[in-house]
Amino acid sequence: MPYGLPTSAGQQASVQQPSASAPRLPASGEVIGSGATRVALLLPLTGEGNGARIAAELKNAAILAMDDAGPEALELVVKDTGGTAEGAGSASAQAVAEGSAAVLGPLFSANVRAAAPALAAAGIPMIAFSSDRAAAAPGIYLNSFLPQGVVERTLRYAAGQGVRRVVAILPDGPAGDIAEAEARRTLLSTGGDLVAVARYAYDNASVYEAVRGVADALGTADAVFIPDGGTSPATIVSTITESGIDLSQKKLLGTGQWTTANLADPGLQGAVFADTDQGRVAGYKQRYQARFGAEPSLTSALAYDTVILAANLAKSGGIARNAIENPVGFSGYTGVFRFSGDGTAERGYAVYEVRDGTAQIIDPAPTRFAGGS
Repeated sequence: MPYGLPTSAGQQASVQQPSASAPRLPASGEVIGSGATRVALLLPLTGEGNGARIAAELKNAAILAMDDAGPEALELVVKDTGGTAEGAGSASAQAVAEGSAAVLGPLFSANVRAAAPALAAAGIPMIAFSSDRAAAAPGIYLNSFLPQGVVERTLRYAAGQGVRRVVAILPDGPAGDIAEAEARRTLLSTGGDLVAVARYAYDNASVYEAVRGVADALGTADAVFIPDGGTSPATIVSTITESGIDLSQKKLLGTGQWTTANLADPGLQGAVFADTDQGRVAGYKQRYQARFGAEPSLTSALAYDTVILAANLAKSGGIARNAIENPVGFSGYTGVFRFSGDGTAERGYAVYEVRDGTAQIIDPAPTRFAGGS
């Protein structure tokens, strides 16, 4: 598959294409492309904080995707939500009135929830970019990097290497809650056990207390699971070793958040974590930078893949739920992915090991899903 034009593995799905001759209102928003199928793209273009910056990247990614798909593939209408729930609700109602076959975006979970009712009432699918699993629903799909999937991939790989007893050291707050819940679920399904859990705030004293609280369990554990990134992995590992606990025979397990850590730290060598295949993403980032003069975020690659997906479905019959939920799935710069009936996405992740200060793939990302044809 050429990276320049990821294709849908499920584009032969048989669905009814909305009538291109049906009367519809003129589009309100910036229009990209001239295709018969109209699709709205909801972005916080004038949102506060990082919202506007990310929205600009998502819009550029959509432009790059339309360059590849061709202007006749879609009529993509970019609508500004302002980054608010009210703006998202208004934009989705407008998209319905204008005859959009589907809505892509919004970005934030509160905006997804606000946009959903008008679309659900009209039977129009949404493919949004929120990473909050609770925002998904039948017909409301999330093309994002749900943290549960990365945790599951890491722990399932570790289980295949003989890991059974795991101690988790997690940050306070929702991210830690999600990691703990998924770790328990995955280990239960693999015959393992989460033998102890400690929580920390972002200060050295709380990390020390967290380590002290699981010291006995660490002695008999096969692995230590540290899903957080940044300075947390190195700080936690050094605190464990300074406490006199030998980690030499234990696996260190992380997540894709470790790409923000200092992987040159001696204590992190040999650690294992799952993440998106960065080699594929690099091809997208190079093309984006050549086109727009800046390096994009990983999130923007989701917008590229989603626009390509919509274009392929529009060309092959229409953008409908049975086509979106094709079990064969789709392939893009972010790897293979497919949508479930509950709106969540399953993704194919690679497994990396920290070697000589860098992350190296030891188990490649799948190129297709089991059960697909």
